[in-house]
Amino acid sequence: MKFPCTSCGQCCRKLNRALDNDYHNVVLNEMRDTFPYKTLEDGSCEMLTEDGLCSVYETRPVFCDVAKSALLAGFTDLNAFYRTASEYCNNIIREGGLDDSYLVKF
Repeated sequence: MKFPCTSCGQCCRKLNRALDNDYHNVVLNEMRDTFPYKTLEDGSCEMLTEDGLCSVYETRPVFCDVAKSALLAGFTDLNAFYRTASEYCNNIIREGGLDDSYLVKF
């Protein structure tokens, strides 16, 4: 099962929020702590381009891939993990004032 990402880019624009979380999972916290890119003053990832795309998408860190993160962190119930991830996504989508069409439907 694939995570139903809507490609809104909010996770890249609000990277500081993702990196500030305590995931209560050793592997996820390690991925967060070893994230290879800088968070800019506005909270965005330094790899985000001016047109809102990830400049390293094809080789992005595992932390940026919801499905790979879940599997590597040992989550066996992907539905539960995706539900939590979609709630996080939808919160930052709403906070960013994006159109509801970007909301993750899970």
